[in-house]
Amino acid sequence: MKIRPWSNQVCFLFLTLVSIVIARVIELFVHESGHYLVARAVGIVVRPDPVQSLITSPVSIVRYQVGIPGFYETFNYIPHLPGSTSWSAGLISIGGLVFNALLAALCFWFILKTQGIRYKSLMTISLWVLIFNLGSLFSYVPLRVFSTTGDVWYFLSSLWIHPLIFLFPALILVSAGLIICYSVILPLYCISIPVKSKALRIFILICSTIILLLYLTGPVFAEFNLHDLLSLPEMTSIFPVIVTGQCVFLVALFLAGLLRLNSLQSSRYLGKRRRSDR
Repeated sequence: MKIRPWSNQVCFLFLTLVSIVIARVIELFVHESGHYLVARAVGIVVRPDPVQSLITSPVSIVRYQVGIPGFYETFNYIPHLPGSTSWSAGLISIGGLVFNALLAALCFWFILKTQGIRYKSLMTISLWVLIFNLGSLFSYVPLRVFSTTGDVWYFLSSLWIHPLIFLFPALILVSAGLIICYSVILPLYCISIPVKSKALRIFILICSTIILLLYLTGPVFAEFNLHDLLSLPEMTSIFPVIVTGQCVFLVALFLAGLLRLNSLQSSRYLGKRRRSDR
């Protein structure tokens, strides 16, 4: 008897949750690898580490004081910046985000190219890797553009770039990626698997939005302080607008995704595709 895990709701939920965990590891692995590989490319000598040399990257699992497992980069690039030129320090700092953006673009291409009928497992992993990488970008842009620590700040300060010059083009690209993800990628995934249950579609949408919300609230609660808010003349007026705008944008994404997923006719669509493939 042929096993069809994607057709069983319990199996589908389990595979989705496993894929979310794997995707989170991949996102962090790629982000930290971006810093590590760019540092190697500009000539920074890193202490020899056989494990790190084997996997080329910098991720280990640790436990925080409350006992919750978490991830931590074993390659800390910040101590190497003072001895680097301004352009190399800027490249190392932004390397993680660049790798996140490249991986998101690769996931977009794979999902749109294959449309998943023969690659259900890879499409599922690609979907959640895409969401986590977009979440990482959504966390850094725009909020962390105004932080006085972290990757974006080191990048902007190393190259003497004003935050507003970086903010608007980056914000447009991240927003466009999220809109395409919710309006095209999520419906295409549900059509291609296919996810016929509306409850499962809403579950996928809720998981996606929660991931973005966690990325959004992370820098607000963990990194910002009064000094950040007063570090730029524009900050006190722009920051509330940005936070409000991101929250409204996230709600609008959720509602748009909900409308799109509720209107799908997956079985009829798949029937047309299969007839056209013959």
